[in-house]
Amino acid sequence: MSKLAVVIGDPTGIGPEVLARALAAQPPDDDLLLVGDAQVWEQAQRIAGVTLPPRTATHPARVTRDGVPFLDVLASDRTWKLGEMSPAAGRAAGTWMERAVGLALEGAVDGLVFGPLNKQALIRAGYPVRDEYEFCAKLARVEEHDEMNVIPHPAAPESGRLLWVARASSHVPLRDVARSITKEQVLRTIRLAHRVASSAGGSELRIGVAALNPHAGEGGLIGDEEERVITPAVVAAITEGINAMGPIPADHIFRQARAGRFDVVVSMYHDQAQIATKLLGFEMGVSVGVGMPFVMVTPSHGTAFDIAGQGGADPRPMAQALRIASRLADSARQQRTAKQPTGK
Repeated sequence: MSKLAVVIGDPTGIGPEVLARALAAQPPDDDLLLVGDAQVWEQAQRIAGVTLPPRTATHPARVTRDGVPFLDVLASDRTWKLGEMSPAAGRAAGTWMERAVGLALEGAVDGLVFGPLNKQALIRAGYPVRDEYEFCAKLARVEEHDEMNVIPHPAAPESGRLLWVARASSHVPLRDVARSITKEQVLRTIRLAHRVASSAGGSELRIGVAALNPHAGEGGLIGDEEERVITPAVVAAITEGINAMGPIPADHIFRQARAGRFDVVVSMYHDQAQIATKLLGFEMGVSVGVGMPFVMVTPSHGTAFDIAGQGGADPRPMAQALRIASRLADSARQQRTAKQPTGK
């Protein structure tokens, strides 16, 4: 059983309401501590049509019919409107994230799950970051970090098998992708993907590495990144004992993954990964922060301002985020225990 801090998400988006619906439908076996503003949580219950009153707490505990353990961090500025991007909402969500990360760094929780945040709101609130992963990395003083998407494996969605998708570059303009990927960056992404997917219980993982250019560059006729950058990275990974192959044309690799050939796909840029992943399993997709000193998971979708407050948002990605976080935290704890010296 894990201990998880759960940030309710941007108060103007669907995060609080999908969290309320997910917890009401199936309270997890783990100990949770929700972090947010109790008034926002009361509104989320009304929108979701559920009753899970906040119980004032400072440490994780079980969710029961009497309510949820709740660390109430009052928002100092409520000049926001449901369904609209707001710097005030970004400031509130950022403050809640700071408290949750602090709990993880203190060891009070095994991991962090958070409802969707809005990057623009965070930035306009004054946080000098590109996204929520950089936000947490700065708090944790981590330099090398990444993000992976996880969905139930399309080849066996009910089996518990997962398909992991990593990106050699992430939130950068498309015009900058080619010069942002290097052999070292691609190799680092393969290593991280292998380590994280293995930590979730995967064994004998098969990793497919996508090409950057159409038709994998056509032997250099349509770009040389495959020969100059990606192939050397794959070869280096193989020499380290990682079962990787590629580069594989991007319009082909996810078809192979869907058929069960790969457990992990390493893509070269954001939309190359996201379009395929959302088509294959958006309703159960989650994102995992990689490189943090604690487990970090969130639903793959955003704040969905257009449907916020209507009570119709799908809670399944949030429920899946809680399950994946529990699975990763349990695995991390088992690995720490295995490394501890045994006394006589």
